[in-house]
Amino acid sequence: MGQRPKRMKRIPRQRGFTLVELLVVIGIIALLISILLPALSRARESANTIKCASNLRSVGQGMAQYVAENKGTFPAAYIYNGMQINAGVETPDAAINGYIHWSSFLYRSGRMRGDPSLYQTTSGWEMFQCPSISNGGLPPTNTVPQNLDGGQVNDNGAAVVDQQSPRCAYTVNEAICPRNKFVIGFQGALRRYQFVRAGQIRSSANTILAAEWNPNWHIVADAGRSDPNTTVCKSHRPIHGFVGLTGELNMELVAADPFAGRPTYRRVTISDLAGDPQPGQASNSRLDWVGRNHGKKVLKNGFDERKSDFLYVDGHVETKGIKETVFPKFEWGERFYSLSPNGDLAP
Repeated sequence: MGQRPKRMKRIPRQRGFTLVELLVVIGIIALLISILLPALSRARESANTIKCASNLRSVGQGMAQYVAENKGTFPAAYIYNGMQINAGVETPDAAINGYIHWSSFLYRSGRMRGDPSLYQTTSGWEMFQCPSISNGGLPPTNTVPQNLDGGQVNDNGAAVVDQQSPRCAYTVNEAICPRNKFVIGFQGALRRYQFVRAGQIRSSANTILAAEWNPNWHIVADAGRSDPNTTVCKSHRPIHGFVGLTGELNMELVAADPFAGRPTYRRVTISDLAGDPQPGQASNSRLDWVGRNHGKKVLKNGFDERKSDFLYVDGHVETKGIKETVFPKFEWGERFYSLSPNGDLAP
């Protein structure tokens, strides 16, 4: 008999996913992503807020060291490079050599701040930066070309570089850290600035020393102006929580009252604050320069309710909304300490 042919072994047919099954799986993955992404975004923002507060706390430690090394006195917010006062005359009358910023006074206690190479790299300046702000912070008013933001030009030419952290997320309270106008009449000043000792500040735990910048440098340049196309970033300037009774934002231009006890300036109120500051928008308060950098942007009655980090004179940091710094408790100083005279505050 002939040999029967071997039966071929049937290979089981593998069944693939149907189109419906693939669509169901893709839908489930998309649903999970939509659920997880907001949580991840919130976690990342929370981490950024903590890091930002930690850096600002380090700024506070640097301030404390500076005060301890300088007879209990806070640094100036800025001065002109090469500033001198001789026989009641202050020179130069413009920042032709750039600015010396408070951040450079704190950098290694200021012992190396004259080295130009320090201001051409962000390395070593990490404590002045906040991860919630693009590039860590705002550029100086005068900086190296590779550090300029889009549309920005140096105020005093390409050859001038400010002695300032190349990226700075924070600004100081002008009522504590004076500007560079130390002689009456200098640049039209009707009052002169003076240095402030730590012992002068009453209620140090309730008085703000520094805060975050608004991340849009056009707003910092434009506050109190109406030109949205400005090209100069004014990040060397400080902020404050006061206003002249006739609306002045530059407090050195508020004339001192010759009659004792009659007020010439007052504290900022919530109604002075811009709900959502925009470039080119006129401002009623320097506090519009404060960033609202933490949390999801939600406009409540037209007001951006996001939070910011604030450093207090005693060294602690709080995360809160800008409204909370002016009401119910005003936290920008009992008076404008850095101006002389400073006792004619509206009650």
